[in-house]
Amino acid sequence: MIRFGMAQWQHPAWVDYLYPRSEVTGARLGHYAKYFNSVEVGSTFYTDVAPEQIERWASQVGESFRFVFKVPRHISHQFEEVGEADCYKAWAEFQELLRPIEHLLGPTMLQFPAAVEPRHLPIIFNLCQSWTLATPLSVEVRSLAFFDKAENESALLRLLANAQCDKVVMDSRPVFSTEAYCESLIDAQRKKPRVPCHAIATATHPVVRFIGHPDLERNHTWLDQWVAKLSQWLEEGREPTVFVHSSDNIAAPTLASWLDEKLLASLAGYSPQVALPVQSEQMGLL
Repeated sequence: MIRFGMAQWQHPAWVDYLYPRSEVTGARLGHYAKYFNSVEVGSTFYTDVAPEQIERWASQVGESFRFVFKVPRHISHQFEEVGEADCYKAWAEFQELLRPIEHLLGPTMLQFPAAVEPRHLPIIFNLCQSWTLATPLSVEVRSLAFFDKAENESALLRLLANAQCDKVVMDSRPVFSTEAYCESLIDAQRKKPRVPCHAIATATHPVVRFIGHPDLERNHTWLDQWVAKLSQWLEEGREPTVFVHSSDNIAAPTLASWLDEKLLASLAGYSPQVALPVQSEQMGLL
């Protein structure tokens, strides 16, 4: 099975599209979950989220939906500052926060910054080994040393495979394929990591983060490449999760729908996963 999701479940441009204008903000997740079966949750990366909030989110989705939470940044980005003991204490507390909705968890994302380099492999290994939930853990790295197609990358891939952790594949090629000629592209090139796209699965639940170009038609080249890779993973029995972004995320649902349609056209027995509302979509907003 494959899952599709966005980097958020609400966006001002999606009003009267994925949810009615009359719907209160706090209930929009339930409408989003009618069209996508997963979502990337960044709230837990930036701030403490109360258990009651986690439970409220869980109450809005069905049993087949999966949340992919980002690990708090004081664990992934500030472990040297907080100290080893406090880091592992926070790691255990984060897992306990998620445990009540374990049945709704997808591959939780442990996202490291570019400053986390091969010398930090022991901390990556220890965090992976001390993941106690039954659901998958995925790891994203941004140091270019981990993309050397040599010793450093091999060491990381071996670590993840041995720990049965999934690799997050960042595909930011589309947004860096042209000069930044609009505000959303300038912002995307400033914020998104420019790392090589090495589509390697180290376990059974690989995660893809695709950052689409604002000129939507340009994305077909990369979407077609992902059809081939995702088809391979599905045929191998893997269960990938694909999060589709665009430079401003307005058109992200459309790009996800295109990728889903391409898979349907090329993969025998494939069941569509994205069912957007039948209307002109948000294309007129672009």
